[in-house]
Amino acid sequence: MPEVLYEKKGHLAFIRLNRPENLNAINIAMAKELIKIWVDFRDDKNLWVAILCGEGKSFCAGADLKEMRRGDWEFRQSLLFGDNHILPIGYHVWKPIVAAMQGNVNGAGLFLALDCDIKIAAEDAKFGIREAIANVPTIFASFLREYMPAAIAAELLFTAKTVDAQRAYQVGLINRVVALDQLIQTATTVAEEICECGPISIWATKELYCRGYIDRESALAFMKHVVTGPFNCEDSIEGKQAFVEKRKPEWKVR
Repeated sequence: MPEVLYEKKGHLAFIRLNRPENLNAINIAMAKELIKIWVDFRDDKNLWVAILCGEGKSFCAGADLKEMRRGDWEFRQSLLFGDNHILPIGYHVWKPIVAAMQGNVNGAGLFLALDCDIKIAAEDAKFGIREAIANVPTIFASFLREYMPAAIAAELLFTAKTVDAQRAYQVGLINRVVALDQLIQTATTVAEEICECGPISIWATKELYCRGYIDRESALAFMKHVVTGPFNCEDSIEGKQAFVEKRKPEWKVR
């Protein structure tokens, strides 16, 4: 069985981490499969939104400690910032990604979820960064303030305790909490709602959102570079016309 399951349904891509017997802990084989999938999702113009989830009882328990013991720093560095890194932003994936999470969402698995755009959790989800228990520095710590309040980041980093789904929702770490049996359907509904919008404009907007942490002058220049094409494309004309005519637009994504 592949380490990651990849299914295309219409404009949606379903990406399922598939090591349930290991709580979907990330090993090098899984990382290599994810890389290929992110690139395929990025380049397939018929795919507009991805749903990232985990098979079995957990979303992802983090890096595989058994492999980490063999490769130590090089293994973990490779997963998050090196040749086998798992984050879609590293492959310039500017299409929206919905994370559907249950059970353990820990360490590198949490960082992977945070790199998604909309985060939906089942009631049983627990979020943590437990590296300190194994005396492992959390190498993505400097990025956490982009995703959560500093106090929450410190709590996760320095206590190795987990927070439950309701607490994660209260502090803005996730978008919503749903019953476990509604998790995938809720994520699918959200993805379908995104598909109702103009895909080219969404992709340009995500690129601006993700890459726009720069000074105003540079941001304006970058904005012009990113949005000129989408503003003048055929779908942009169609979107305006459909709004005026009060009808559903027909996106061609050209």
